[in-house]
Amino acid sequence: MYKYIGTEETITALKHLSNELPVRNFAKLLRPDIKMRRIFRLCNPPEDIVLGSEGQVHDNYILEGVLILLRHGDRGPLSHVRNISSVNCAGDLGLAAADGWDADASYHSYELFLQNMTGRTTNFLSQLLGPFHGFPLLPAAECQLAQLTPVGAAQLLRIGHLLRTVYGDRLGGFNSTEDFLVYSTRYRRTVQSVVAFLYAFLSPEDLAKVALRESQSLTFCFNDCACAAAERFQRKFHAESTGHLRSHPAVGRLVRDAGAVVFELPDQALASDPHALRDALLAYVCHGAPLPCLDQPAAPQGLCVRVEHVTGLFAYTEWEARQYGKSGNLKRACLLKAYGLLRNIVSNVLRIISEGRPRVVVYSGHDKTLQYLVTALGFETDSPVTPHYASRLVLEVYKSKAVKATSKKTKEAPIAKEFFFRLVYNGRDVTNRIQFCKGGMSLLVQPPKIINVTEARHGNSSTLQTNVKKLPATYICPIESIVRFLHDDYFVSFNGTNFKDACGARP
Repeated sequence: MYKYIGTEETITALKHLSNELPVRNFAKLLRPDIKMRRIFRLCNPPEDIVLGSEGQVHDNYILEGVLILLRHGDRGPLSHVRNISSVNCAGDLGLAAADGWDADASYHSYELFLQNMTGRTTNFLSQLLGPFHGFPLLPAAECQLAQLTPVGAAQLLRIGHLLRTVYGDRLGGFNSTEDFLVYSTRYRRTVQSVVAFLYAFLSPEDLAKVALRESQSLTFCFNDCACAAAERFQRKFHAESTGHLRSHPAVGRLVRDAGAVVFELPDQALASDPHALRDALLAYVCHGAPLPCLDQPAAPQGLCVRVEHVTGLFAYTEWEARQYGKSGNLKRACLLKAYGLLRNIVSNVLRIISEGRPRVVVYSGHDKTLQYLVTALGFETDSPVTPHYASRLVLEVYKSKAVKATSKKTKEAPIAKEFFFRLVYNGRDVTNRIQFCKGGMSLLVQPPKIINVTEARHGNSSTLQTNVKKLPATYICPIESIVRFLHDDYFVSFNGTNFKDACGARP
């Protein structure tokens, strides 16, 4: 199921032998090794981010608007870790993407843009940042606790660039701040991430019309936040997770022993939390730093975390994540925590249908933001673990061309049942996986097909190669389905009909 190391084996294996090879390089050298490849995928390097099936509906449908939910980019660890000064969080931005996009050049251009804006007496930044005025916009070069890194900013620059190629011309220009809504939590890493995204996604003219808005919660709950039942279900789920770890004592010992090396400050909570340890290890793995060692008088060669400990830990957290789908407590907690966000999403979709605005809505959030919404919508992702850095979830709103022509002739109000949506998660169409769009509820608009794609070889634009690419099937789902789910079916598992009743429900 997964590989783990017991106490004696852990201590022996932690003995320092040779730990000089940076793990990012190690991962690249072992690309055929699926364990390291899957771990490194969580880092989501800018040069590996590619366009997926976003915008792949044409022919008989017109794109009316998009709603984009982002996780912030690469950041420093959430806890104090050992040898952090040896970690280069500025990263290696010299690698080009397959299509020739240059992360280093893009980041440098972004730096110059912000320097020019902050050096001028202008209202541009004041309007853009709104409640976040005074926040530093460029991430620091050195690793800082929980702060965005230059690699993280480059990830969002890449996503903005890719989505602009898909949506830019189809959505057209924007006339006011009501055409383009942007929400961010009050964390520096989410604000810096969304500003980098906007810079790459919009023209300078359109960027000048955008104003950031603050979300008071990482769940984007808006007016539906306080919920005692959600916290109760969350505590029950945490007890389930604790039980998983307790039933695998060797993993528990691995977490404790490796945690003693990784974390600078002793903390009982961290010593028993595999997810906190995984987060800390990503700081080394994602930035090509040597794994940490602990020098002890009794062990002259020191104790070191090694690659096999990383793969063992990550294998366990992947296994545990696959158990989440069986947890009714997690499902209910996520339904309640995601309700406010989903209600806001549906409200904006209905405004797009009735008013033609906003054309774009962006939510700059966290891994939990995505986890709650994905679980509430009831679709499985290709990777069950925490959404990787710079994950994206895009909801596209479409209208039938035939209906648009009919509406012009009859001057009738828009008919909701003639509008459709797609959901694309990290480039993959998941519309047909949503619980209320599965099977016959969704409409197949494009069957899977194979095409030949010409791309730059290893990022070198002067050398081209032709690759075979399989395009997955494309689905759309009636807008009525998500409206019905929110209004009629959302609280069925709580034996209630509204948020207030569900939050007061007792099991």
